[in-house]
Amino acid sequence: MADVTSNTVTTPSSPEGSFLGGKGRLVLVGVVLVLAIVYLIYAAFPGNTSYYFTVDELASFDGVIDGRTIRVKGKLVPDSFAREEGTTSATFQLTAGGQVLPAIYNGVVPDLFFNSQSDIIIQGSYNGLETFDVETVSVLCPTKYEPLVESDV
Repeated sequence: MADVTSNTVTTPSSPEGSFLGGKGRLVLVGVVLVLAIVYLIYAAFPGNTSYYFTVDELASFDGVIDGRTIRVKGKLVPDSFAREEGTTSATFQLTAGGQVLPAIYNGVVPDLFFNSQSDIIIQGSYNGLETFDVETVSVLCPTKYEPLVESDV
């Protein structure tokens, strides 16, 4: 009689105790990739989430924020800018909502600083009593422009 041998087909078995199968690894890599992208976006734009007070809001705090670094927005009080001769130290005042904030800054101010329609944001610390010690000055571009007057040519 003929010898019949059994032909058994063996398939590679996946270990049942493996940490993650193929799809599980793909999901894990996807989650890690998404978290990395979200973190990079968050880390790239921290300045965009910085808030500021207006001069009148700052006046209402009555010393609660003494010594902290904050940002304040206002407009330059006309004729309040004064620079000590031969130095970069300057004093000026910002106003908003009827309140006035005296400030001291040591540095060069941007060109648009003296535009009466420009909003100015200063960053620094305020002691609540005398002056705001400015570290940086930023000027927002004026949004109110006068239209060109066409002349009869």
